[in-house]
Amino acid sequence: MRFFPSWNEMKVGDSVTFSRTFTEGDVANFIGITGDFNPIHMDLQVAIKCGFKERVVPGLLTASMITHAGGTLLPEPYPAARMSFRFRAPVYIGETICAKVVVAEKDPDKNRLTLYITCTNQEGKVVLEGEVSGKIVPIFSAMGSP
Repeated sequence: MRFFPSWNEMKVGDSVTFSRTFTEGDVANFIGITGDFNPIHMDLQVAIKCGFKERVVPGLLTASMITHAGGTLLPEPYPAARMSFRFRAPVYIGETICAKVVVAEKDPDKNRLTLYITCTNQEGKVVLEGEVSGKIVPIFSAMGSP
């Protein structure tokens, strides 16, 4: 299911919102795949000594929520060319993070698209802000919907 309108109908300011609860399994899989063995992700005592209240979800795992928007919620393929993130607060295992993705820029002549993401925890605190830009490939518009 696509949540943004078709590429032709998409406009600056359009947004989608979705959420995800990060689990122990998510963190274990991410650590195993990436090799991010930072002890704040794996050892509660180290995390506490570093000033956190619990083990911390890897920042790039939280940031990967933008790939859900680019890979699932857009109406056309969207190979990203650039991503940037600002990590505002830690995310802890078991927290539910709400992501709001907004169309920030659209250049229909070049099929360029920039999305902004803001992620908040269940307390409403911003934990991550980011941006992704790339070229949308309007193959479905030409062929009809998938």
